[in-house]
Amino acid sequence: MIDELPRELAWLGDRSAPIERPPQGMTSEVVFWGDVVVKRCRDPRYTKWLRGEANKLRALARSGLPIPELRGFVDGSDDVWLVMTRLPGIPFDQALQVGDRTQLARELGALLRRIHRTPVPSLMRYGAPWRDRMMIAAAGNLAWCDGTAEQLAELAATRPAPVPERLIHGDLGLDNVLVHDGQVTGIVDWPLGDSGDPRFDVALALMERDDGLRASEHAPFLAGYGGEPLDVATRAWFERLWDFF
Repeated sequence: MIDELPRELAWLGDRSAPIERPPQGMTSEVVFWGDVVVKRCRDPRYTKWLRGEANKLRALARSGLPIPELRGFVDGSDDVWLVMTRLPGIPFDQALQVGDRTQLARELGALLRRIHRTPVPSLMRYGAPWRDRMMIAAAGNLAWCDGTAEQLAELAATRPAPVPERLIHGDLGLDNVLVHDGQVTGIVDWPLGDSGDPRFDVALALMERDDGLRASEHAPFLAGYGGEPLDVATRAWFERLWDFF
């Protein structure tokens, strides 16, 4: 990957820092190169996600949120490249295995509260409601996602009552939250950042997974977030929506 850098990113070739290859996701190739992260995407299904991440990092650059700084972006005919600063820390799900789980759950909630209280940048405001746009996007993903047309029709018929839109992360897997020296220090991977329904982020943060928060840790999370628990049906609706992304 690194030996194929486009000429616009040739300045990276002058670096003497070691190159690391972290666990790879499904949308992009990723390497850590000293204090930067280099991403490349060649799959046409996901190049729009990398473009979206670059746009969101630009829009949020002065938000004060603990997010990477965009350092370079190249939109080629066959692939898309993104370079951003590397934030310190390990993924939240790893930190749970060695840290104070209650404190980490509370800090995760506080980080999410901070995101949801950040004004939505003008570049991330859209005319159509977030839920309508997500349903359209979900239908477009049917060819490759885990959801089905029948499930999508059920979601459309059982939408929870709307709430005011806020800035959301939109992809709150716990591996996207970073912990350094026992403190939550940053959040990465912003392609689905949006003006949207904050309950989506809450549902994803609390989603049952082997390496996630335990039921007993939901209360400290909500104490940090400052909100009420989601009812079972609402939480399940947003979890089912995630099957399409």
